[in-house]
Amino acid sequence: MIQAALIALIRDGETTMFIDPYGAACFARQLVWGQDALHQWLAGREPVNEFDTDCEAGAVIDYDAQALLWYSENDEVDQPRSQQLLDTLIAEAWPGFEILYADSMCDLQIAAGDSISHASAQRLRVVDANVDPLEFRSETLDEETPHCEEFDPDGEDEFFAWVTIVDDDQTVQHRLIGEITSDVVRNEDDPLARLKSLPAYDVPAERNVSEAVLFDVPARRIDLWGRREIRSVAGEMAHCWTDWDVQCIEADGYQHQCRISGPAGTPMTAAQALGPLVPILLMTRHIDPAMMLGELGKSFKGLMAKLVGLLTVLVCLPFVLFALITGNWKTGGITIGVIVALVVIGFKLIEAKWRRGFAATIREVGSDLGGPDADQPSTAGPQDPRQRREQLDQLLARAGLPSIAEIEPHFDSDFPAAIS
Repeated sequence: MIQAALIALIRDGETTMFIDPYGAACFARQLVWGQDALHQWLAGREPVNEFDTDCEAGAVIDYDAQALLWYSENDEVDQPRSQQLLDTLIAEAWPGFEILYADSMCDLQIAAGDSISHASAQRLRVVDANVDPLEFRSETLDEETPHCEEFDPDGEDEFFAWVTIVDDDQTVQHRLIGEITSDVVRNEDDPLARLKSLPAYDVPAERNVSEAVLFDVPARRIDLWGRREIRSVAGEMAHCWTDWDVQCIEADGYQHQCRISGPAGTPMTAAQALGPLVPILLMTRHIDPAMMLGELGKSFKGLMAKLVGLLTVLVCLPFVLFALITGNWKTGGITIGVIVALVVIGFKLIEAKWRRGFAATIREVGSDLGGPDADQPSTAGPQDPRQRREQLDQLLARAGLPSIAEIEPHFDSDFPAAIS
């Protein structure tokens, strides 16, 4: 189910909250255009009185503290470098604001009722102490062991955690696991020895690494980097590896780990990292149940067309064989032509009837679920595709990042609707 997003604005100690019914999907689209565009987008919406705990994304913008705290349960992009560049764009779009990422919607709820501290090192004064940062992680390394020999370091869609261990004799070992498990984070049952017992790998490509940890044994230092949740993992690890210096590498973690371990690896270019992100930011369409049903309907239609085509070929095959054996191509051809014509006419009639019924269903779904007004823009920023592209290009240039033309060859094919 596509969930709502909440935006809270704090001015002079007063909080005003807004709900976007289906805004959790691709929520970053609302932030990258800056505060003026966001305010213009919110201007047509009615404030709400209570924090909706069912929201899966949101932001608290504290003008008193000049800070923006945001969260999305489903990240727009999975690759750590892509997430870092998204943060760069948001920071560029909100000059003078401290940009903070929350651990959960609970942090947003607390901040919306209080305020965001203007603290250093991206730490909040308002944090929900009841949230377990390891709640959704595998408990033990034993759970990951059966999969450690199945990783394809060259697979484009494969994600894993990269573990590097530098021993006392400066020997460097690399391991791949599904994720950094809870027992490793909590330093239980000699995790270094168990990690060393896993299959060895070469340095993976950056595009495949979701998170990473570097154990520098001589220096008694642990460096972590990865997706957003790695900050909480690093905090938990610092409590459990008491004799070690635990650091969270906020930027260029892949290059850092390669530099320590030796090989250059295969880093991502900025254009590659932005490839999955930019189409999402360019998209202006509503992402709601009606849209999802529409996309599902298109896929279903294509599948049915293929099935009907296959059945038609199978039905016509005996007549082709008949013509080959008897040499009577005229009769065989006429029969095949009649069959194809009947199938096409029948398919078109059924398609037209199904399309009318499906369109009515989509309208009914959108109405019943209380979706946003069709006249209300679904996203902040320019709605004209050309203007939107131009402004995003300007933002990329200000951030020192490649242009859309340079990024376009790396666009994610999973988002065909993003640039329509």
